Amino acid sequence: MKNFEMITLLKDCAIAFHIPVHLINKKNEAIFQYPDTFLKPPESILETRHPFLQESRQAAGTLQLVKDPFNQYAFFYAYENPQQEVLVALIGPFLHEPPSWKEVQLGLIMNDLPSSLTDDFAAYLNQLPVRTPKELASMQRVLQHVLPVKKKEKKTLMEPDLQHHYEEYAASLESYPDTVASKQEFIERFKRGEKQAVDAYYALMDDNLSYVKNYVRSFKNHLIRLVTELSLLCIEKGAKTDETASLSDFHISFLETKETVEELEGLESIILRSFLERIQTVGRQSFSPLVERAQKYIFQNLTKDLTLKGIAETLNVNPNYLSGVFTKETGGSITQFINQQRITEAKELLCITEHSLMDISMLLGYNSQSYFTRVFKSVEGIGPKEFRQKYRIKEK
Repeated sequence: MKNFEMITLLKDCAIAFHIPVHLINKKNEAIFQYPDTFLKPPESILETRHPFLQESRQAAGTLQLVKDPFNQYAFFYAYENPQQEVLVALIGPFLHEPPSWKEVQLGLIMNDLPSSLTDDFAAYLNQLPVRTPKELASMQRVLQHVLPVKKKEKKTLMEPDLQHHYEEYAASLESYPDTVASKQEFIERFKRGEKQAVDAYYALMDDNLSYVKNYVRSFKNHLIRLVTELSLLCIEKGAKTDETASLSDFHISFLETKETVEELEGLESIILRSFLERIQTVGRQSFSPLVERAQKYIFQNLTKDLTLKGIAETLNVNPNYLSGVFTKETGGSITQFINQQRITEAKELLCITEHSLMDISMLLGYNSQSYFTRVFKSVEGIGPKEFRQKYRIKEK
């Protein structure tokens, strides 16, 4: 396909889908952009595109949908022009929902970037179009029809890498019944919230699925499937969909930033523990619609300034009435519930980032590090510094 033909096609896509489009050369520079009214992405965001661009070039003729660490979605499509240059059409980016200022700040912290960039990142992200999953699926179907698809060449002999994977697959067939039984044991233990589910998972991996850790990409794909499966099991058992989806997005976005098997192994443990804790809280008690609405509001606004009065005003009820109903049904006050949820988030940040206790405490809505430390110790039994030393994922 000639460049002018691709540019015309990209412009049509931009107009039809109401999203920006770009054409990227081998130097990762945009040689075409439409429309040109969008703010230029911060350099840190541009850098996150490089691995996706490289991966797209290695699979020219294939449409790929990616999600970057800042929850941007985009389609990547590489093709070779008549001058034998491999260019990448980038269709997007766009979002599923606009981020709040605090969510942008949290994203920066999760990606080891200074929070001083929050305003610039928020201005850039909030200008992007928002497309629902249903709209995304429609766009993908259209693009698969209008973009040329590279036909696979027939091979008479099996290539060495393919031969290696085939041999692994063939060897796995003999142990397939054992694999099914081991996985079923893990699933049943997980659904019951048993701590032994972790041991069952690692036994399954060691005996049948250790090969997925041979390559970083295959390990990432395995963890994405694991997160998705555990999310569905939690929801099936009655976990709140929005909370579980948020936890799932958190883990998937963060694991994509890792570059070694060792780092992913550390995340594997955290993923198992966090979802197991989630399912252990399911079904303990059903609450009234008012209490569930209060809990949902707290979860969705965890990084904001939360007070009983503010929550009650949002739910249009009397603060004293809300407090009484919440305490009666849950056995704890709204303040205790807020602290429990914030400490859960704090544990994730302490494990996977190097940000100071002050940064984490301020991000989660505490007015001082000392108060955050007291609350953390009252919930976990140890202080945040000790928790980090014990559970921190070490960079290799």
